[in-house]
Amino acid sequence: MQNIRSHCLASAIKSMELSGIELRYMVDRIKEKVTTGYYVSNISAITEDSLLFRLHHPTSQDIMLVLSIKGLWITKLKFKQMQENVLETALKAEIERAKFESLEQMGSERIVVLRFRQLDGRLRIVIGEFFAEGNIVLCDESLQILAILRPIEVRHRTLKVGLKYAPPPSRGLDIFTISAEQLRLLRNKNKDLDILRWIGRNLSLPKKFVEEIAYAAGISPVTKVGQLSDEQLDRIYAATKELVERIVTEAKHDPVLIFADGKPQDALPIRIAGLEASTAKSAASYADAVDEVLSNDILEHSRGTKTVELDRQISVLEHDLEEQNKAKDQVLQKASAIRKLAGEFMSSLRTGIQRLDESSAKEILASNSGAVIRDKGINYLEVASERVRLDSNLNLAQIASMLYAKAKEMERGSKSIDEAKEKLLVQIDKLRTQTATIHKKIDAKQQVVREWYERYRWFITTDGLLAIGGRDASSNSALVRKHLTEHDIVFHAEVHGSPFFIVKNAAKQAELGEINQSLREVAQATVSFSRAWKDGLSSADAYWVMPEQVKKGAPTGQFLPKGSFVIEGKRNYLKGIELRLAIGIADISGKQALVCGPPDAIRKKCFVYAVLVQGGMDPMSAAKKVRSELAAAAAAIEQSEIEDFIKKISLDDYIRALPTGQSKISFSGKGEGRQEMKSEREAEST
Repeated sequence: MQNIRSHCLASAIKSMELSGIELRYMVDRIKEKVTTGYYVSNISAITEDSLLFRLHHPTSQDIMLVLSIKGLWITKLKFKQMQENVLETALKAEIERAKFESLEQMGSERIVVLRFRQLDGRLRIVIGEFFAEGNIVLCDESLQILAILRPIEVRHRTLKVGLKYAPPPSRGLDIFTISAEQLRLLRNKNKDLDILRWIGRNLSLPKKFVEEIAYAAGISPVTKVGQLSDEQLDRIYAATKELVERIVTEAKHDPVLIFADGKPQDALPIRIAGLEASTAKSAASYADAVDEVLSNDILEHSRGTKTVELDRQISVLEHDLEEQNKAKDQVLQKASAIRKLAGEFMSSLRTGIQRLDESSAKEILASNSGAVIRDKGINYLEVASERVRLDSNLNLAQIASMLYAKAKEMERGSKSIDEAKEKLLVQIDKLRTQTATIHKKIDAKQQVVREWYERYRWFITTDGLLAIGGRDASSNSALVRKHLTEHDIVFHAEVHGSPFFIVKNAAKQAELGEINQSLREVAQATVSFSRAWKDGLSSADAYWVMPEQVKKGAPTGQFLPKGSFVIEGKRNYLKGIELRLAIGIADISGKQALVCGPPDAIRKKCFVYAVLVQGGMDPMSAAKKVRSELAAAAAAIEQSEIEDFIKKISLDDYIRALPTGQSKISFSGKGEGRQEMKSEREAEST
C-alpha cells in the first residue's frame, strides 16, 4: 500500500491550492495577527488578479495582506506593481482608511469574507473565492456587488455589478461539523464509488488529503464504498477528524515545502505518508511556507507575462542554434567518412591496387557505402552523400588525394557554421540579459518589518523598559498624543529643543522608586538628544512627570507651538546629567536592530556597541565611522552574521540614529547582549 501511496501522492501534488481546512488555519492565523485597531492604510495592485493590503496599527507592526484568486495570506515580501487590476480603484475608494472589522470563512468552503468599517460607519465587504478560476468581489453591507474581478453567469448563479452576491451551491458536507452518522448515510447512496472518489466528492478535499485519510484508516484506495464495514467507516471518520485537528492546530504542525525543478511548488502543514524526502524541506511555519509558494507563484506568472516576446525570440534562436549544431555534426561526420575512404585507398596502394575499377578497390568502396554514379554524362564518386568528379584516366592515388581535399574543404566549411553559432549565442545572451533585467525589476524584496516605536528614537533600559522619544516637533506631538497612556511616565529636559521621552508601563515602579537606574538612563537620553548636544553642553537637567500632568491643549488665550505641551504640578528632577550616548546592535523580538541610547543600557542589551561623545565629525562622517567600528567589533568576536547586518544597514539609518550635531567615537567593542543571549539559549537547551 505504501508504494501505491507514493505514486498517488506524486500525481496529487502539482500546484498550490488551499483546501478548506488549510484555509481555516490561515484565517485563524490572520485573525490572531490583525487585532482590533488595524485599518487599511493603502491598497495596491500586484497583478491582474492579486492585491496588497497594508494594514496599519498605532502601536503594532504593519501587516501586509495579499488577497489573490489563490488565497489570502500575510506576506514578508515587498511587491512592486506588475500589472493593473480592475478592482484597485474601487477598493481604494471604498476600503482605504477603513477599519478592519472581521474575517471569516464560509463554513468549510474556500471562500473568505473580510469586513471593513468606514469612518462614516458604513460597512464594506470583500469576498475572496479560491476555487475554480477564483474571484474577488466588493460589496456593500447588503451584499450588493459594487465591483467584481470576474463577472460570471453560470447555471446556478450570476455575479455582476448591481446584483446581490450569492455563494455557490455547497460542494459537500461541512468537514468541521460532519458526523459518523452522515458518513453512514452517504455510504448507502454511493456504493459503486471507490473510497478515494467518495471521500473527495463528499468532503470536498484535495487528493493529497483524501489519500492521507485512506492511508491512516488502513483502507485500500481501490475499495468500493459498498464494501465498507461499519468498523472501517468509523476508522475513516476518526482519521478525518484527526486530519482536521492536525491541520487547524498550529501546535500539531510539521510544515514542509515541496519543490519541483528547484522552485517551491506546494506547502503542507503536516507531513503526509508517501512524501519523498528529496522534494520536501522543513519550513519555519505553515504560514511562511504558504507565503513562499503563493508569492513565488505570483512572481513567476508576472515574469512570464512580461517576457513573452523575449522568450519567443530566445526560443527561435535556440532552435536555430540547435540546427547549426546538427549541421556541423553532419558535416564533420561526412568529412570523417570521406577521410576514412581516402585512407583505405592509400593503404591499398601498398598491395599493388592502382585503379578504381579493380575488384579490391570496388570492395573498399562498397564497405564504405560508396559508389560510382553517372549523372548527365559525368562520372562521380559518391561517399556520405557527397560527390567527387571522376575522370577516366585518374588512378587510385589521385582519387584518394581528391577525397582528402574534399574532407579538408568540408572541415573548413564547418568553421563558418561556428561563426554563425557565435552570432546566435551573442543574440541569445543579449535577450537573456534583457529578460533577467525585467525579472530583477519584478522580484519582490524581503520587507524590513519594523516595530511601531522604530519610527521614533528608542532604546530598552537596563530594567527592560521601553523608552521612546520624539525626533522633532511633529514626532513629539504624535508620540504624546497617540502613544501616552496612564501607565507611562513622561520625560523632558530643561533645554531648548528637548524631545519628549515616554517610558512605557513605568508609572507604578517610578512612584515606588524601583527603577532609579532606568530613570537616570532615560534622563540621559533626553538631554543628549536635545539641542544641548549640538550646542556643546557637558551636562543638563531633566525631569519626569505622570501622564495626567501633560496637558495637550494651551490655556485659554494662549498658543502652544507644535510639539509642545503644558506641564502642570510637581516635576521630578534629575540634575547634572552628563551628555553621552552609545550606538549598537541588539536583538529585539528575535531580530537584529540598530539602537542608540545611554551607554549603560546599550552596553547591556547590545552584542557590539560604540560610545559617542560630542564634537569631531559631521553626521555623514560619523555614520561611516560608526559602521566601520561596529563591523570591526563584530569581526573581532567572530560574529559574521552581525557583521553582515551592520554592513547592510544604510548610512541614512545610521544618521537617523545619531544625535543632532557633531559626534565622535570614544570606545567600541563587545557588549553584554551576546553573553545574555547565549545564557538564554543554554537555559532553553537545559
